[in-house]
Amino acid sequence: MNVLAEEQKKIFEKGISVEELEERRKAFLDLYYRLRTKDEGKLWNRLSLKQKQEIHWLILSIYKIKNRLGGFSYELIKDERTYTDKPKIFVVTHVGKFDIEVTSEAIKDHYYLLSGDYEHIQGTIDSPFLSINGVYYFNETVKEDRKAVSEKMINHLIQNGNLMYFIEGTWNLSPNLPVLPCYWGIVDIAKKGNAIIVPIAAEQYGKNFKINIGKNFEMSLYGEGNQEKTRAITDLRDTLATLKYEIWETEPQVSRSSIDSTEWEDYKKERFKEWPYFNEEYIEGLIYKPKNITSNEEAYAHLKKLVPNKNNAFLFNKKLSR
Repeated sequence: MNVLAEEQKKIFEKGISVEELEERRKAFLDLYYRLRTKDEGKLWNRLSLKQKQEIHWLILSIYKIKNRLGGFSYELIKDERTYTDKPKIFVVTHVGKFDIEVTSEAIKDHYYLLSGDYEHIQGTIDSPFLSINGVYYFNETVKEDRKAVSEKMINHLIQNGNLMYFIEGTWNLSPNLPVLPCYWGIVDIAKKGNAIIVPIAAEQYGKNFKINIGKNFEMSLYGEGNQEKTRAITDLRDTLATLKYEIWETEPQVSRSSIDSTEWEDYKKERFKEWPYFNEEYIEGLIYKPKNITSNEEAYAHLKKLVPNKNNAFLFNKKLSR
């Protein structure tokens, strides 16, 4: 049992008062930072960037063994990276629990992982391996923590270290969005750290992953200011979406009538089996919600409040109005 994740679950219980919620949140954060501080003081977290780079082959070998024992494989659709002496940020789409290990095997290069998921990783068998390879944890609900980890990432890039960053912030379980909305923080960090972004799309089919690595995304093509950062993150998201489409095109074409009506729900159930502390409500709370953008759920929420009758039946199903 993950003690920290269990403590976090108490925050999401229904029917608790505002006062009780605040107390539970404070108890969770106290435990969170106490455990994180303890972990950050361990020997493997005190290794230098150079030392971690030198033993990356060992972590990569462990990931390969772990992937094979778990039955996981991957197919590299293409790899359009070109050599650069600049530090790299591997910006990856997020599909489930195992894409870190499998994507690591595909890209091979050393990196530090940016993770907002310490509460679920702490105490697991994966934790020491992530730490030995290099990881920056942060709590995305704490403004000071977000600022501190941004400074760490910029300094890391300036020292010519690489990063791995899951740009969507959580698993993408959307039925219609190739890439979830994204904050533009990473393009700002890339700019300040003089880094090249390497866009990577990943999809999972059973235990087989398909990985598509795009061309170097050059931040020198973008200027300063929020407007340019917005343009950069929009272009990057479009690039990742295109890489996703290219993966989808490698799959056999099927007719809509041959798809089981429960297929998408079955797919989500398989993802949630990988990580028992995740559910749709938790993931939904992590998704970035851009201003002035209305989701499908919001647009059709009024239908749940309507009482069907002959005057509004067409809103539910055209057959009902006949």
